[in-house]
Amino acid sequence: MSEIKKNFLFNLLLTLSNIIFPIITFPYVSRILGPAGVGKIQFITTFVQYFVLIAALGIPIYGIREIAKLKGDEEGIKKTFSELLFLNLLTSFILFFVYSIIIFTVPSLYIDLKFYAVAVIILLLSFSNVDWLFSGLEKFKFIAIRSIIVKFVSLLLLIFFVKQKSDVVIYLWTIVIASVSNNILNIYSARKMFKFNYATFKGIKDHLKPLFYIFSTVAGITVYAMLDTIILGFLTNYTYVGYYTAASRINKLTLPVLTSLGTVLVPQISEAIKNDNLTQVKKLAVYSFNFVLLLGIPMTVGLIVLAPELIVIFSGIEFKPAILAMQIFAPVVLIIALSNVWAIQILTPAGKDKQVTISVTVGLIVSLILNFSLIPYFGYLGAAAANVLAELCVMVCFAYFASKVLLVGLNYKLIIQTLFVSVLFFPIIILLRMLFRNSNFLVCGVGVVTCGALFLVCQLYIFKNELLLNQINQYTAKLGLRKNNRDERPLL
Repeated sequence: MSEIKKNFLFNLLLTLSNIIFPIITFPYVSRILGPAGVGKIQFITTFVQYFVLIAALGIPIYGIREIAKLKGDEEGIKKTFSELLFLNLLTSFILFFVYSIIIFTVPSLYIDLKFYAVAVIILLLSFSNVDWLFSGLEKFKFIAIRSIIVKFVSLLLLIFFVKQKSDVVIYLWTIVIASVSNNILNIYSARKMFKFNYATFKGIKDHLKPLFYIFSTVAGITVYAMLDTIILGFLTNYTYVGYYTAASRINKLTLPVLTSLGTVLVPQISEAIKNDNLTQVKKLAVYSFNFVLLLGIPMTVGLIVLAPELIVIFSGIEFKPAILAMQIFAPVVLIIALSNVWAIQILTPAGKDKQVTISVTVGLIVSLILNFSLIPYFGYLGAAAANVLAELCVMVCFAYFASKVLLVGLNYKLIIQTLFVSVLFFPIIILLRMLFRNSNFLVCGVGVVTCGALFLVCQLYIFKNELLLNQINQYTAKLGLRKNNRDERPLL
């Protein structure tokens, strides 16, 4: 099995855990805490994540790139890791003091002081979240296994201790414990890589300029991605934040599936660019685009058509007002996945951090204007629309700048074929609603299986999709069912 395939499978395992655990935990929490409780915790954790983001300075992305470049150079890896970890440690403590001042001086935040005091632990230990080191070293097995264990423990804590609406702060503690446990395991596993004497002032200073561009990018992306929640919380109430959280979270459950391949390919693309192997870079990028389009389009359509059932199943009857918000939000999944290919897989490995920063700045400006314009009139529906439009603007900018580095056209034939089949989901689900009245689970379960089977059959036997056929040919060849044609070898 190739190294890319092993990494992809472990990253897929991590991705599946990131989907399965929220599927278990969010329905449980939303039914106990209700929209207001869910909205309150979402607002507080989003608020603290702003400070975590600033403290990170773009290191999670920059670190993967730099560690991947140093593959085979153990001393170089230790030096880079030590410098970046020390820098992150310093910024985490600085941001802790800024966070504390804001909490104590803003009345609307000080009211919930005990919640913010619990959440600040995430900020204090944020420096130890060194997944970027293990990703750069392509140790996806460690990341996947560690993450699954921590998720399982946090799930048990949630089930045993969160029992009623008043357990809001206990729910926050389960989130903090999960985050802290990950970080402690991270830093313990990486302890031999850190050498204090390697973290020189000159070495840290050399990282600041490239980090500035990446930080601007990551900050912009995260700010406008979370800005809607913060503005919504300040301008409306926790209940509206709860509706918006349900709509956005259900949609984004599918996002890790579309971005999992990209996470694995970043080190490979970085190495190919370093070796000036543009043919390999283009091959990897084309594969990523086809992967995203093939899965992203039916996922988006499926989220729109099944929104009524999914909202009730995952969040409960109290969250029914979130159905339209979920449908408005659905295209974000595909938009972000495409942006990920252009930005994270092409622009960032090529060192085009300035162009990424410009793109994200455009999105931030659009997000600010739209959120302040739409939320006062349309509430959480306005926040959903603002998020989609801001992400779309960023995607267009990413695509423009990426075309200057590597011209990779989208497969429009694949887009048309995939859209054609996906549109058939609507009559299927309407029919199932007539057959299974008052049974959201049956409509959703049978609908996903039926639509998925129809999509697969059409892609394989009518459109003869090469990506799917090549994968099937490879696996059947391994099982001895057919000979593997050299021309049919898939990327993975």
